[in-house]
Amino acid sequence: MKAILAILACLISAPALAFQGKCLIQVGGKDYLKGPCEVETLDKDGSFTVGASDTAPSDYFAYVVVTSPGVADGSWNRDPKSTHAHSPLGVLKRQGACWVNDKAKVCATR
Repeated sequence: MKAILAILACLISAPALAFQGKCLIQVGGKDYLKGPCEVETLDKDGSFTVGASDTAPSDYFAYVVVTSPGVADGSWNRDPKSTHAHSPLGVLKRQGACWVNDKAKVCATR
């Protein structure tokens, strides 16, 4: 957990590119965000966030922090009142536009 927070702290200061896209945050088989969203790239390695956009409000957001090619650590705000993505999703593996493991799936497309 400390490693994820340290990585996120470094990424927050990096230049980001945000765009409107289509997203999915799925945890335990339940969709928490599905459809229009804002995607923010965090670095050239492919780390990103997904969450609410001006046209598509959502109480949920997630971070995918790439740790090596095709592998990332994920986190999200399990509590919709939370302002931090401090609930770990675990190690995610890339499958196309999605990052997945046995309990979670985070997807982002333009």
